[in-house]
Order: sequence, then structure tokens, then C-alpha cells
Amino acid sequence: MTQILRIVCCISVSLLTLNGLAQIRRDSLDFQHRKTSDMTKARFEREVTTINDSTFKVSVKYLTGESFMTGLYADKDLLVGNGDFTYFYANGYKESEGRFKNGFKVGTWKRWNFEGKPKPDRFYPDEHFVKTNRSSQPAKFPGGMTALQTLVTDSLNYPEEAKKQKIQGTVYVTFTIDATGEVSQPQITDGVHALLDEEALRFVSSLPTWVPAAKGGVPVDSSYIMPITFDLGIDEEPTEDTDPNKKTNN
Repeated sequence: MTQILRIVCCISVSLLTLNGLAQIRRDSLDFQHRKTSDMTKARFEREVTTINDSTFKVSVKYLTGESFMTGLYADKDLLVGNGDFTYFYANGYKESEGRFKNGFKVGTWKRWNFEGKPKPDRFYPDEHFVKTNRSSQPAKFPGGMTALQTLVTDSLNYPEEAKKQKIQGTVYVTFTIDATGEVSQPQITDGVHALLDEEALRFVSSLPTWVPAAKGGVPVDSSYIMPITFDLGIDEEPTEDTDPNKKTNN
């Protein structure tokens, strides 16, 4: 009987030790993935499981429950990706998946468009980046902002249902331009309506390769916020207080 109790106690201690090692914390994040205690600004929920001193398993979800990303980091500040990662669009489809090594994408990354159809794989060499004396520079769209505006004019589709309902406005989309210039992880920063938001995400997910940002001469990931305006040329209906035809009682 004593031996059985000893075995049970050992098992209990082992379970407590494992639970102590695998600590879990949950954070609320704003649209820029910064921790916030203001729930009016929260857009995501992050769950961080501490496996050991150099392995942190992370899962980020929209407040509505859909996954945004899962991945492994090598540091408690979650700055150095080191393991398998998967990113998702807000509609639930996978956006990309692959592996980070010491903060850099390596190997083959699989990609999909906003409708879930495969895009060409991207291959990232497993190499050490050598710094140069070049100064830091932001990411650039090929052809400059004029070319980007032309692409918006030619490729952005105004949803017919939105036209019927006379929905217009500016949608702000945040996305990452990675060290190879690929656009990834598009998300709505400030939306207008589901119809316009979805088209803005589709458009951004189809953007071509940029010239990536560089820091100290080394290509790096960078964030970009893009305003996409849907304009029907219709003035907003005047409110009761601003209607010039409103009669007042003297």
C-alpha cells in the first residue's frame, strides 16, 4: 500500500512540475498587436504557452474567434520566430505557412490567396545575412506611389451590393512586407462595412512584390498601413441639424 501511495505521489509531483513549466498567459492586443488593457481598442487575443526558456508557443485569434496565426518564438518578448508558423485570413483560409529560424523565414513557404487558391511557393535560403554600411530605408512599391494608385484604380472592384446600398468610405488595411518584398498578413485596421472590408483585403492580398525595407543594409520585415477609398461621388445625407432646407420656428 505504501509503495502504491509513493507511486501516486510521484505521478502527482511530475504533473505539477509539467504544469509549472508550461505556463500560459493571455493578452489582449490592439490592431498593431500591442498589448492593451482597454477592451475598446482590443482586436485580438493572444495565448502564450511557455514550453521552456527558449521556446514559446503562440496563438493569436481575432476577438470573434477566428485564428490569425500560430507559431513558435525563441524569446519571451516574442520578437524572434524560431519554428513552424501558420497565418490565416480573416475569412478562415490559410494565408501562408512555413518556418522561421532565428527570426528569418527559411525554406519553402506555402501561400494561398484570399479565396483559398494556392499561390506559388516562396523559397527563402537558410543563410546568415551580412550587414553593410547602407542606411535604413522603408519598403517601396515598384514604380512608386503613382504606380500603386494606378493599380488601385485598375484592379479594385467596387462590390455591386455595396453600390446598391450606397455604401462608401475609406478602409484602412495593415499588412506586412517581408524581407523578400512579399505582402502578407493583411488585416483591417479601420473598416467601413463587411462588403468593402472584404474587397480591400482581397486587393491587398493580390499586391505584387515590393522592394523590401532595409535596416543597416539588411532586408527586414516592415509594416504598412494602406487607405483604400470607395467613393460613389454621393454626398452624405444632411443631418437634421445641418439640412439647409429645414424650416425653423421664429
